[in-house]
Amino acid sequence: MSGLAGHRTRDGNRIGNHVTLADDTVLGQGLRIGNGVTVYPGVVIEDDCTILDGAVLGRPPISNGNTTRPLASRSDRLRIGRGTIVGANAVLYDGITVGPRVLIGDLATIREGVTLGERVVVGRGALVMYEATIGDRTRIVDGAILTGGMIVESDVFIGPGATSSNDGEVYLSRFGLSPLRLRAPVVRRFALVGTGANLGAGVEVGMGAIVAPGAVVTRDAPAWTVVAGVPARPVRPVAEADKRAILRHFGLCESHEAA
Repeated sequence: MSGLAGHRTRDGNRIGNHVTLADDTVLGQGLRIGNGVTVYPGVVIEDDCTILDGAVLGRPPISNGNTTRPLASRSDRLRIGRGTIVGANAVLYDGITVGPRVLIGDLATIREGVTLGERVVVGRGALVMYEATIGDRTRIVDGAILTGGMIVESDVFIGPGATSSNDGEVYLSRFGLSPLRLRAPVVRRFALVGTGANLGAGVEVGMGAIVAPGAVVTRDAPAWTVVAGVPARPVRPVAEADKRAILRHFGLCESHEAA
């Protein structure tokens, strides 16, 4: 951001050209805001954040009435934690809580009601849909799609282009011919979801499990197990040395090995 056009404020913030800030925007200190950034009402940006060109912050969800899931009115707003970087042309909706030192890539979209923990990485062009919860230090790589309501615990890796769904009855529910029953996947701590894998509605990927690239997960993946194929099936346990190395690295006791 060195050489950024625009002006420096008395709080030490560098603000680019053609930036639109709502009257109630709360700005911390030491911010770097690029050109063409749009900030909707109620947004809080804490100290030392970088917002790159063209980003949109606090965008409200809008429906033309033909969406399967009705939009709920929200009173909470977007809060961006200290030291976070928001990439160029990224879109962050309202009602989001972003922890400190999060990295959000160019062209990423974070939908309303999402919670991102500390040091989360959301890659270029990734989509995190409504009401999802992402734990500390989890990495969501470029082009991945996390469905609405999904729970991803800390220290998880979601590979490029991985996808997920929360509506196993969409064939009828999209027309209102069956009740909308959303069941989002859950991915437990230390798990890895490989490139291009697909997680079906309601499945759980257990602690430390590995979902192989291209796998289609239609039933729960056991903890510390490698699953692969279409549909995905257990093929072998995670190497014992790898499992122990991860647990030691995080200072966890042996009791976690049976989890």
